[in-house]
Amino acid sequence: MPTVFINNAALEYSIIGPASGPLVITLHGGRGFGSKESDFKVYSGLAGYGYRVVSFDFRGHGNSSITGPFTFSQLVEDIEGIRKQFSLSESSKCILIGGSFGGFLAQQYALTYPDHLSHLILRGTAPSYHHEEEAFREMKKRMWKIPNGSISMLKKVFTKFESDEEMRLIMYTLAPLYSETYDSDLGLKKCLHTKYYSETHNQLYSENEKYFDYRDQLPQLRVRTLIFDGEQDWICPTTQSEELHRLIPNSELKIIPKANHSVHLEFPHLVVEMIYTFLSRRL
Repeated sequence: MPTVFINNAALEYSIIGPASGPLVITLHGGRGFGSKESDFKVYSGLAGYGYRVVSFDFRGHGNSSITGPFTFSQLVEDIEGIRKQFSLSESSKCILIGGSFGGFLAQQYALTYPDHLSHLILRGTAPSYHHEEEAFREMKKRMWKIPNGSISMLKKVFTKFESDEEMRLIMYTLAPLYSETYDSDLGLKKCLHTKYYSETHNQLYSENEKYFDYRDQLPQLRVRTLIFDGEQDWICPTTQSEELHRLIPNSELKIIPKANHSVHLEFPHLVVEMIYTFLSRRL
């Protein structure tokens, strides 16, 4: 896979679509364990409509370099670097698709660089860290899905892990919560393939990073925004998407039935068609 050197970090990326097409940048979820592959697999479908799609591993994630600092603000600057690298011109606007943790970053980017965006798309995310309170409540209702899981495991997800191995075991245990159609064999294969970086995760959940809250600033946004989620999302419940819709003036909200946090993986064709319809709609 190709890499690009941005802000002293080597970032691995995937790209598809015509060079002249509108630039779509996707932002994966998973602090310390996410990567570009699943998002690119889905959103690369937009290339068939003439869009140029770029997905990349954040620094300290996937196959990108383990180069600090691991902060929201640094990752936002890396997103801006990706925009500059793959845009037709310095002033070209991009379309940003962010899910879960990537949705947090997408919001911060939109607030930092509002003039560099034509559209903002948020999947299964939240406007503040307060979604964690709801996640605990939802997890307690669904403990039957994770017989080896515990509340203390989720507390580690929202704070810190002791090692990469502990992180791998806990995320494997909690994995059935993320999808309404969980396949145990595929789950094991994905877990073994995933790279887990507990230090990246821990720094992104440090005191300075954990307590993000965009609620006061989101009403300032004027970029066209699509917010979507699965109705069974447990870690960023649909009440969070509803709050985003209430806060962002020029936004649309879509809740997809029989889907969970990984709605884009559960219903990829539906999601791509929904995004294309949103992007092609004239004001």
